[in-house]
Amino acid sequence: MSLNQVGVPDTDDQAALLEAVGGVLRRVWTPDMLLDPQGEPAVDGRRVWSALAGVGLAGLPLSESRGGAGGTWRDVAVAGELLGAAVAPSPFVPVAGALGALDVLSTDAGAEILQGIAEGAVVPAVAWTGEHPSTLVAIESGGAVTVSGEIDAVLGGRIDVLVARAETAAGEVLLVVVEVGEGVTVTPTESLDLAREVSHLALSGASARVIARGEQAERAVRRGRAGAVLALGAELVGVQGHCLEGSVAYALERTQFGQPIGAFQGVKHRLADVLAAVELSRATVRHLAQCLDHAGATIETLDEASGLVLASVVPAAVTAGNAYIQVLGGIGYTWEHEAHLYYRRACAAQGLFGGPGAGRSAQQVGRARTVSELSVSPTLIEFAELVDEVLPEHRAEHPSDDFPSRLAWQQRLHTAGWIAPHWPEAFGGKGLGIVDQVEYDRVLGSRRAPVTFAGVLGLNNVAPTLMRFGTPEQQQHLARIQSTEEIWCQGFSEPSSGSDLASLRTRAHIEGEGDGREFVINGQKVWTSEGMEATHCLLLVRTDPDAPAHKGISALLVPLDTPGITRRPITQITGEGGFAEMFFDDVRVPWSALLGPLNEGWMVTMTTLAFERAGVIMMASRLEQEVEDVFAELEDRELSEASRLALLDRLVEARTLGLLGQRALANIAVKGAPGPEHSVIKLVWSRVAQQIADTRLSVSGPLALTGEAGQAARTGALGSRAMTIAGGTTEVMKNILAQQVLRLPR
Repeated sequence: MSLNQVGVPDTDDQAALLEAVGGVLRRVWTPDMLLDPQGEPAVDGRRVWSALAGVGLAGLPLSESRGGAGGTWRDVAVAGELLGAAVAPSPFVPVAGALGALDVLSTDAGAEILQGIAEGAVVPAVAWTGEHPSTLVAIESGGAVTVSGEIDAVLGGRIDVLVARAETAAGEVLLVVVEVGEGVTVTPTESLDLAREVSHLALSGASARVIARGEQAERAVRRGRAGAVLALGAELVGVQGHCLEGSVAYALERTQFGQPIGAFQGVKHRLADVLAAVELSRATVRHLAQCLDHAGATIETLDEASGLVLASVVPAAVTAGNAYIQVLGGIGYTWEHEAHLYYRRACAAQGLFGGPGAGRSAQQVGRARTVSELSVSPTLIEFAELVDEVLPEHRAEHPSDDFPSRLAWQQRLHTAGWIAPHWPEAFGGKGLGIVDQVEYDRVLGSRRAPVTFAGVLGLNNVAPTLMRFGTPEQQQHLARIQSTEEIWCQGFSEPSSGSDLASLRTRAHIEGEGDGREFVINGQKVWTSEGMEATHCLLLVRTDPDAPAHKGISALLVPLDTPGITRRPITQITGEGGFAEMFFDDVRVPWSALLGPLNEGWMVTMTTLAFERAGVIMMASRLEQEVEDVFAELEDRELSEASRLALLDRLVEARTLGLLGQRALANIAVKGAPGPEHSVIKLVWSRVAQQIADTRLSVSGPLALTGEAGQAARTGALGSRAMTIAGGTTEVMKNILAQQVLRLPR
């Protein structure tokens, strides 16, 4: 992740597309052109669109055989970010809506109109910018069709054709195209978004061409709506990215109290939240693009993916616009500064396609399969069948998710060859691709398998670090980690060194020479997850007390049956165990216990923590399942509207987090290791997990207070307090994002 937060390409072709679109925008449009010296809007969207059509944007997702550029909807999502970042006046959204509806139809009339749109010669409006598509009244007579009706707000001013839904007296649904001319009155109206032309349309006996009928027409309209929502969402990702970039630039430049305001923690944390929202929004929009590109995606899948964009990306853009104005202070509240243009665009989007409320309502429990799930390999189908077979047997013996249960479950899957399938084959895994990794966790989550494996820290954190830094001898631990012969914990936190890990005091001095050298360890560790059950510990110690804080630290692989180690349990607020404090008194381990170079343990540890934070990606599907479980638990009760909406909000958050997780896994596959941007995942996951637990408790009512029925809600609400502390507190995660990603000063 770079400081450039707009137009992030996934392919070389997309990078070239961004260069072309960006070049056009720099030549023909800048946001300050919206305001003339008298403060009046100066919008010429037709001129801008003509130039953009020249580089293929008007027909980008159409095949070349249909007059298009031969691109994809994913390309549309990438290019749209630049239009949003420039608050460009263009018919990008209605064009995408028209292409989405017409491209799936094979009629000659539809093909002719597509050709004109792709060339940029025909500018369409679409009649589905409200929560429900506007419906015109159609009259058929002697082979001719006329339509009448009014549409309060369509996007566009100087438009050539209207693509609309119409209905006959007999109730048949039609998809029609109406040329603007006789019988059509277009009245421009004032718009909150100064660069978005909006018009009122009145039709009276206007001649229309029928492109599709019945179910085919209905499906085309819904697909067209998805295309328009995609374009809107892409623009709003660009709006967010630009607001973030502008805020960061100003926070670095503006000084108060003798330092840049970007050094103030309040500013850092606000912008870290915006950064997280940008990443969530980008993942959500590109998921919708994948759905539009996938031939197997159902209309229900498109509806739900569109709903996620409306429910999450739209409010995130409003928040980003508000943050831009807030960071700017007084100058952000002036007409001549650009900030209000972006805030206007974001706010205006709330009134399109039903806004966040319609998007939330589109989320269904027991949803349609996502595009990723449609693309899984037969191997994962076999895995699902295996889980269906062995999980009931496991639950009969282990009804709870305590440590013995999780240990037995890991052993059972190891016997079947299905532990850590994401590991490379060379280390005993299956080398699963990104889609199959996500499906693996979805299978376990949807079937309510034990929440985590007993050796989860070894599998997800220690093992990847061993693969990267370990010697061949040290990598022999990997097979034993899989089998549960070894259970690993991490000895990082100390009584005075939690988030400030570099201040640790546990020391290890070196005795002896050559191959006979030993580390002699003295100190204390605390808050060690599964420290009582573990057999081994990845231990962080100070080996050079005279070096700066982040230097002179080493990582050691320590068997916990080594003499001199004392462990004591720490009881959590749930009344359960899970943590331990550990004391090291003259504990001796051989030189071969050193993982990575001497005094370079900070580098090793940062890699381990990055994998730990990235590991929550694999738990995102569990969050979605938790929300669905609450719906299932309460299906016999009449939920209040407030409770239902709260649960749907949590469902939206869990699903968008899952999409961000998939995108992050893809980045790990390319880079080989997580980067600092994975703090976004940890930050969002901990917040969402905690909110889900809180919502579950509140909507459960008196049932949650006592008895076995409310046990899960009570334990979840209490246990989730650790989510914003373990693995790096929320406040530290925000500082990491602000300082390492946004480059704000310490």
